Amino acid sequence: MDAFEVGQTVRITGKTMTGNVGTIVHFDDKRNKYLVRVDAVTQNYFPAHELEKFSG
Repeated sequence: MDAFEVGQTVRITGKTMTGNVGTIVHFDDKRNKYLVRVDAVTQNYFPAHELEKFSG
């Protein structure tokens, strides 16, 4: 069972992009990572332990 869902807003807590808030746009089953889009040109993959639910 996945920790997050596509369309959910999350805050990044890992070393890369810490503190940024973005939206999950994809889950990569092979890499077990979520693609988080921060703005129109910035996105990156993160494991679940580097994300937290955001209710801002």
